[in-house]
Amino acid sequence: MRFLLYLNMVAIVWLAGALVQLYEGAPLPGHKAPPRLVAEALSEPVQEPEPAVAPVLTAEEMAALGLPLANPERRSEPDVRAPVATAPAPLVILTEGEYPPFNYRDEDGALRGFDVDLAMALCDRLGAECQIVALPWPALVPALRRGEGDAVIASMLIPVAGRGSAAGEGIIFTRGYYSTPGRFAARRSDMQPAATPAALAGRRIGVQAGSAHQAFAVKRFPAAELVSFPSPVEAEKALATGEVDLVFADRNTLLRWVSGKEGACCRLVGPDYGDPAYFGDGAGIALREGEEELRDRLNVALASLVSDGTYARISARYFSTSIF
Repeated sequence: MRFLLYLNMVAIVWLAGALVQLYEGAPLPGHKAPPRLVAEALSEPVQEPEPAVAPVLTAEEMAALGLPLANPERRSEPDVRAPVATAPAPLVILTEGEYPPFNYRDEDGALRGFDVDLAMALCDRLGAECQIVALPWPALVPALRRGEGDAVIASMLIPVAGRGSAAGEGIIFTRGYYSTPGRFAARRSDMQPAATPAALAGRRIGVQAGSAHQAFAVKRFPAAELVSFPSPVEAEKALATGEVDLVFADRNTLLRWVSGKEGACCRLVGPDYGDPAYFGDGAGIALREGEEELRDRLNVALASLVSDGTYARISARYFSTSIF
């Protein structure tokens, strides 16, 4: 019995030694390792196991495995490659610069006039930066067609049925930004009759030869004596000197004339005559076809200028009354 206990003790001691040697990396008792492996184990440092690295998957592989492309809880970093916002390009407004008081150059060469002031007011109301460029009258529409300007504000008449237009095909217009009716002017010292066909029978009326005003006077006042002149200026001079009793011409031109020194002799009389067949629908802003959105914005801006009195203040700088 004691002998068995002794054998058990010896076995336990032997097993414990084997376990210690195993933990230290030595071969088990009775097991001889190859000489080369023993030498390497004694001479080389113990290598720590490298941590496992997850393989990098492409977007296609992640999609095939049903994995999300990004962690939804991870905050995205700002994209430094995002384009920087830039201010919109200014609107280019074309005008003529040779048609006072609507558009002209002052003594310093700066563009002035009703068209110019209204254009700047419209741009301000749109919240847009604008550049105004003056070109000769025949070059305005071609430049607009080529995209060298966004709009023409140069007292260009809106085309109506039966009348030609300076714009031609492919051009659209806003509503009229000023009206262009016919009107009479007379000397201040004269007692003027009512502007009716019967009252004007036999009266000498000065008109520009070949103009819409002459055509309208022939039809509306057939009993009057019409005296034609090569230009409105010559008809105005004839009225000032008493050569004619009345002048029938463009209201806006006459307003400008009577407000100056040369026309101090005279005043406007009678009503406006605004028959579109003769005098059109007024002057409008010309744009290219396809710019309907800008046209509509300009119409809204114009209406707001009229409603809050801005238009009347601009008109008063050049005329004795509003020309809307």
